[in-house]
Amino acid sequence: MNKKKLGLVIGSVVLSLSLMACKPFDKPEIVTIEPSQTAFVIPLDGKTSDQGSFMSEEFLKNAKVATKQVQIPHRWLKEGRGAIFEKGRWIPSAKLIVVERKPVTREWTEDNKTGTSAKNQGVIAESKESIGFMSRVNCSAQIDEADAVKFLYRYNNKSLEDIMDTEIRARIESKFVEQCSKLTLEEILINKESIMKNVRDDATTYFKDRGVTITVIGLKGEFTYLNAEIQKAIDEKFKSAKALESQRNENQRTLERAKAEAEAVRIQAETIAQQIKLRELENQAKAIEKWDGKLPTYMTGGGGTIFNLPVEAPKQ
Repeated sequence: MNKKKLGLVIGSVVLSLSLMACKPFDKPEIVTIEPSQTAFVIPLDGKTSDQGSFMSEEFLKNAKVATKQVQIPHRWLKEGRGAIFEKGRWIPSAKLIVVERKPVTREWTEDNKTGTSAKNQGVIAESKESIGFMSRVNCSAQIDEADAVKFLYRYNNKSLEDIMDTEIRARIESKFVEQCSKLTLEEILINKESIMKNVRDDATTYFKDRGVTITVIGLKGEFTYLNAEIQKAIDEKFKSAKALESQRNENQRTLERAKAEAEAVRIQAETIAQQIKLRELENQAKAIEKWDGKLPTYMTGGGGTIFNLPVEAPKQ
């Protein structure tokens, strides 16, 4: 082999080895942020002295990104050296955390046909006289844009659904049980609205400071009593009350029909009276039209006064 050909071979080998020694292409990693999401880019590299402020609210506020597309930065991780070239791979140098802010609704009941979960999530309480019952509660909440930092700092990237089924539900149940324990069953039934207002005010204020805006908390349906005999008595009382209400409604409809009929009769009677009065006025009008302008003549007899009889003229 001549020197020229040998040079070409050596050059090709060197070029091939150079290409083999190059790092692989760092493929861009692009993530799209939805309108209902707030994104944070958290550096994974940093000095040990920075760890004290890591994930503080101020740190997260600075890590929040406003763009709708985020490119995750990469760094080369060296994993050894081969006979000729370096071994390694590209890894993320930052972590993307997304907070989903869209509203969430939970139905806490005992049945997966009516509730959000297949588990029994009904709220159990007891009255002052120790009558146990279960209530069903619905709740809606969301994370406002301005509260995304606060929520992420408090709950370490947990979902709003998880927080509602654990901490929010527990808070609502605790306050509801506390309120009911001070009242008799009859008082609870009468004051359900005010009880739920107290529960709502407590939970709304508490979780707003933690980045969650609660928009709805309410009871769903009637109570279910844990004692079968009490439930039976309540059901019978409910049926009796419904029957009584139905009878009252029927009585009211009957009374309204009677009043309507009486009014119709009264209007008809007034019409007849008006017709009679009109006939009298018409007769009077006819009499006036026939009057000749002379005063009526009359005579008095033993039987009384007789009108409109001619009087005989006196003799001369």
